[in-house]
Amino acid sequence: MTAQPLRPGRLLPLIGAACAVLVLSLGGPAQAYPDARVDAQIRPNFGGLITPPLRSPYRPNQWRKPDHKPKRPYPHPSRPHPPLQGGYLNSLSIDCADPNLGPYPVSDALWALADGGVLFIRARGGVCRETLYIDRPVTIIGEGSPAFATGPESQPARLTPPAGAPCIRVAPGTRGVEIRDMVIEADQGGRSACIEAVDAEIALVNTYVRYAGEAAAIFVSGGRLVGRQSTIEARTNDAAVLVDTATLDFTQVRIAADVRGLDITPAAGESRLLQVGVVAEGGTLPGSTGVTVRGLRSGGGKLVVRNSYVGGWITGLYVDRGAKLELIRSRVRARRGVISDWGEVVVRESAIWGDEYGGYFAGGAPVIEHNRFGGPRGGLMFDSQTRPAFAPNYLYASDQCDPYAQPQGLYCQSFGAGPLQAFAAPDAFGPPAYGPPSYGWTQDGYDRGYQLDGAPVALPPPPPPGRRGVFGRPAY
Repeated sequence: MTAQPLRPGRLLPLIGAACAVLVLSLGGPAQAYPDARVDAQIRPNFGGLITPPLRSPYRPNQWRKPDHKPKRPYPHPSRPHPPLQGGYLNSLSIDCADPNLGPYPVSDALWALADGGVLFIRARGGVCRETLYIDRPVTIIGEGSPAFATGPESQPARLTPPAGAPCIRVAPGTRGVEIRDMVIEADQGGRSACIEAVDAEIALVNTYVRYAGEAAAIFVSGGRLVGRQSTIEARTNDAAVLVDTATLDFTQVRIAADVRGLDITPAAGESRLLQVGVVAEGGTLPGSTGVTVRGLRSGGGKLVVRNSYVGGWITGLYVDRGAKLELIRSRVRARRGVISDWGEVVVRESAIWGDEYGGYFAGGAPVIEHNRFGGPRGGLMFDSQTRPAFAPNYLYASDQCDPYAQPQGLYCQSFGAGPLQAFAAPDAFGPPAYGPPSYGWTQDGYDRGYQLDGAPVALPPPPPPGRRGVFGRPAY
């Protein structure tokens, strides 16, 4: 059977169908639906706007493995070569005064460090002017002031960010970030905190933080903040240290601010201040509140303040509703010593001076044991719904007072009978411009003072009134 040739009338429809299939295959869905293609290009990424990535896509090449095989990359030749994405050095030393390292020497070095690595920053007068984005556990150690250096080279290692940028930002989930022997300054912080950490663990050891801006000097949300022998100075309307639902552990730390010192919402468990000084810098206006403790409706933790000093504020310590505070062997000098708004408060073996009053308790069941309260009025104030639990406490007033005019457990005495250690202010409120030997807070809160003054004891009961005769003479 022979094939019949196609007629011209039947050939034209086949040619048209083939052309249509070819156009659709070349153009694809984007050509067929131009509105969908434009919509995909202009649609914003709302997820990236809400939680922007803390790690920059920038990848420096200063510490990247070279293309050629290094002479001795590792102690053993059988060990595999480091990956190109960084994180292969255990320790590194840099000098920010070296122009050959580029504009971001610290960030480049952090990119090259492995988890748990150590970065040493030399102190030769160079200032590291950048913002650090840390997303792995590392230890950054700054060199102290060289003993034989003079002039600018005698300064310790310093980190200063650009204007309006944070000094250090720790990525969520990062554990074990430790900063040692560093001077961190943000003189133009703007609306950025100097140190920011969210759900991370960061420690400051022998570190000096100086901040001036509109935010908190240190902001921590979740996670843990540790401080040892460090100084934090803040010129801001916000708190110097703002801790939101995180664990705080400060030992021998000095916090100096002109408006608010520490604002903390403790996470579950115990946060503590051990031998910490929270002082007001003064200025044109007095400081507002030294320590503010906030509570949670459920799952909140407790703040324990031991052997610490809070002074120079309008309100020394403010305990919000539902918050938990234990003030033990500490010293407070303020216009109003301790204010509690239905908080769970324990004040034990402390010395509190208040120009207006030593303590005000709006409600709850505060525990007040073996304390010394002093001031012109030298008293405590309780609302009608407060159920305090007393052990012997002394109230020192400037004027003469009846020692038995107070409730049971409170004994008023003249101020001249008060011990000198109880209400004496520390000799020094702060260190010189830079560090040693005055980093942190080395003054005694009231631990040693309480040992010298002794515990308040209950006074003997007042003598009974004498019997009188018929004519008003004493009857014997």
